[in-house]
Amino acid sequence: MFTSKHTLVENFGVDSEIAAFFVDRKTPDQNDYWKGRLLYVSNGTGYLFIPLWFDLQFKLGIAKNVLLSEEYVHMSEAILDSAAKHEMNKISLQEHIENCKALVNGRVKQQELYDDLLVFFSDPLLKPFKNIGTVSPALNRGDSLLFTLCLLDTDKQTLNKLVRGWQALVPSFLLMDDVMDLEEDKKNGEENSIADFGEGGEGVRKAVDYLADNFEFLKQYNLKLGNTFAKSLVAKKETPYFLSLISNS
Repeated sequence: MFTSKHTLVENFGVDSEIAAFFVDRKTPDQNDYWKGRLLYVSNGTGYLFIPLWFDLQFKLGIAKNVLLSEEYVHMSEAILDSAAKHEMNKISLQEHIENCKALVNGRVKQQELYDDLLVFFSDPLLKPFKNIGTVSPALNRGDSLLFTLCLLDTDKQTLNKLVRGWQALVPSFLLMDDVMDLEEDKKNGEENSIADFGEGGEGVRKAVDYLADNFEFLKQYNLKLGNTFAKSLVAKKETPYFLSLISNS
């Protein structure tokens, strides 16, 4: 489903220039992440997060001309292409990380973050390392996009905020889906990140507390985005389905 510039600006607080850039952008050729898709940005989590993430980087202090440069955007698209190939079982996780390393080779300006990412991805369980990763491996797979931050010429404080911003944004998208899909995923034997927060209702409550903390962080830099997420969570919490999850202790 089409996502308009107006929706990105009014509902999610995205800068108008960033919104226009991604809504108007053509899908990359021969890129498995956009394979079969006509629109660069749609309502699906995996595509909607892109302009939200670039906008958050802008609000955290990275200049628009850097973020919207072909070098930086193409880097993100190439990492997403490699990530999609991994999800499709065309390549292994380590082959995906080798692709990321090759993409940033010779351009790393944030050596410590780069080294930390290599340590993080060397563990197949994707356990949290320093400020990278959550308690759930299922929420951590997309963290390979953090390799793009290694190209930025910025101070450590801003870099740490960017990593925190990423983890407040992307895992929250995924986790909100997992909360509502929990029973169906159990029935189908599919992976669900809620289990990593605890058993039954306790796990759901901890996951919701984690989401609320993330939304408070986002509100500091993009009030509309944080409020949109918070309102969505409140609406989910009021459904009979959610209440049944909470009562399952």
